[in-house]
Amino acid sequence: MRRIEVRRGVVRYEKERSDLVQEAVIAMAQQAAAVLEDDEAAKVGVLFPQWTPGTAYKTGERISDEAGNLYRVIQDHTAQADWPMDQTPALYTPLGVTEENPEEIPEWRQPLGSEDAYHIGDRVKYQGKIYECTEDNNVWAPDVRGWTEVAE
Repeated sequence: MRRIEVRRGVVRYEKERSDLVQEAVIAMAQQAAAVLEDDEAAKVGVLFPQWTPGTAYKTGERISDEAGNLYRVIQDHTAQADWPMDQTPALYTPLGVTEENPEEIPEWRQPLGSEDAYHIGDRVKYQGKIYECTEDNNVWAPDVRGWTEVAE
C-alpha cells in the first residue's frame, strides 16, 4: 500500500517498506538473470526488458516478449511496431523456451551470420532428432558438421 497525503490540492504517494523491498528483490533478480547462460535465462525471460517499439536495441541484447519468452537481438536497430520479434528473424532470434513449455528444445534455424550462430552446448531439433552443438559460432546444419546427436 501507498500512503496518500493531500496538501493544497497535491496528492503525494510514498512508498512503504514493502514496496521498497519488492523493488530491491526485482532488481537483484534482474542482475542475477543478466549473467545466466541463454538456456537458464530463457526460463526467467520475464526478468529481461520487454520489447517496446521505438527502443534502440544493440546486437547481443536479450529482451522478452509480452509472455516472457526470451530473444537475442541479432543486429543494432530501433524497434518498430510492424517488426514483431517472432516475425523478423533478421533482427531477433528466439532462445528456444516458451512460457507454455520451458523445457522445449527449439527447431534448428539457419543462422544469418555470426551474431545468431550456435555455440557449444546449444541443443536443437533437426529432422526429428536432437543434436548438441560441439563448436562455437556454428552456422552449419546438424547433418553437416559441428553437432552430435543426443538421446531424448
